[in-house]
This record gives sequence, C-alpha cells and structure tokens, in this order.
Amino acid sequence: MKKLFKSFVVLIIAMVLCTNAAVAAPLTSQEYINSNGVFLQMVPTVLEGKITLTGETARSLIKIIVIKDETQRWYDVKLEDGKFNEEIWFIDGIGEYQVSVLVHKEGRRYTFGPTVHVQNTVDVNRFLVPTLHVESNNEKIITLAKEITKDSRTDIEKAKSIYDWVTVNIVYDYKKYIRQINNNYDNVYGALNTLETKTGVCYDYAALVAALGRASGLQVKMIKGNFKSTYRNELHAWNEIYISEEDKWITVDSTFGASMQSNYFDNKDFYKNHEKLEEY
Repeated sequence: MKKLFKSFVVLIIAMVLCTNAAVAAPLTSQEYINSNGVFLQMVPTVLEGKITLTGETARSLIKIIVIKDETQRWYDVKLEDGKFNEEIWFIDGIGEYQVSVLVHKEGRRYTFGPTVHVQNTVDVNRFLVPTLHVESNNEKIITLAKEITKDSRTDIEKAKSIYDWVTVNIVYDYKKYIRQINNNYDNVYGALNTLETKTGVCYDYAALVAALGRASGLQVKMIKGNFKSTYRNELHAWNEIYISEEDKWITVDSTFGASMQSNYFDNKDFYKNHEKLEEY
C-alpha cells in the first residue's frame, strides 16, 4: 500500500489521507457512504466490467481515482447541482480494484472521500469502451456517430467517414498548443470538449476519433508517440482502428489530415515520420 502512495509524489499531486472514518448514512431510500463531505451510494462488491458511482456533495471539485495493483487512473467528475453519476469501466483486467472519490483541497492537493473495494469478474476490451477523455457513452457523441456513419456498411467505411468528419469540422487550437509547450497543462481536454468547442490539439483530435469510433462499434486505440522531422521531434497523438473485414489495424492521424490537408488515413508511409510509444 505504501508503494501506491509514493507514486502520488511522482504524479506531482500531493495526497492527504482523510482521517475521518467512513460511516453509512441513510439518504432518501438508498444506502450511502458519507465521508469528507461526499455522499456515495453503496455499490455491489462484485461487478461485471464497470462501476457506476452515484452521489452528491457540497464540494465544488471532486475527482475519482481507480487503483489496481500498481496502476492508477484519474477521472474528472461532472457535478450538476452537487449531484454526480459517473460510469467507469475496469480496463485493467479481472481482479480487485480500489475506487475512491477525491475532494479538492487547494492547488493540486486532494483528500480522500468515500472509498470502495470491488472485485471485477469480466475482462474488458479497453478499445471498445469509454475511457478517460474518450466519452463514447455521451449522448452527443453517440448521436453524431450514428449520423456520420449512417451510410457506412463496413468498418473501413465507418472509419473513413469519422476521419473525414473530424478533419473537416475540427480546427487546430494553436493557443492551446503554445500553452502546452510552455508546460501549462491547465487546459480542458477530451472528445466531448473538442466536439463542443470544435477546436483542439492532437490529443483532442485523437480522443474525438476514438470516441466516435467506439460509439460506432469500432475498436479504436489512442496512440502516444513522436512526430519526427528534419527540424524537430515532439510528442504527438493519433489513432489505430481495427478493420474486421480485413483483420488488421490501420493508422489514422486526423490532426495532420486537418492541418496539413494531406491524406493520413491508412497511408503506407505513415511511420516515416511517426514513432509509436504507447497505446491506450
């Protein structure tokens, strides 16, 4: 357990354990855990692939952290009139997970609120389900995905329709890019924000492609890597999409497709200037 908390320092987020004991408290007809100003509805101890966290709080900012073995995943929480309802998929395999609500204290410091320990019994395909910043279960994303792919019959047609829509309708956010290269990451990221603002950086483009693809039933990976050129090397993000009728993954870079007005959909020389580092 000590090892888990040490890793918080590496993430540059100071965690402070809440010393208040969590106690069950009735709220309407449901059972809730009440801790650190957050009421969390009790959840089953055995779950199949995902968890739904429902509750309410007077706090202005909370997050969720999901821990399995050495892996930690952070999730933003949308509050509406103090209420929240978040669905999170267990993408790190079968086994025991710790899921905690974190309450913002100051700066980048959070304290623990309600915590539950659950057993996941289903191995989830992470490339088909919603993940951080890939909100493929959002109604706006689902509706748009259906509209974009309504005339598509194959996976390759769906993928191309999504690529074409994103490259035409999303504008690159150069101001956000400048903030990033100046190490200012206090920005809003993700598929839904990109759809609503119609702007984003490479990570946002990739997140939107992934969300629209997964909402259409495609397996889509987010790829972190390097863009390599004669003049510079820098971090970049793109996608890989599984085409079932061809039994292969294709590469898709909607950022370059939009900003360079060149074809970056399954082009054969893709890895001449792309270096893959990580997939998620």
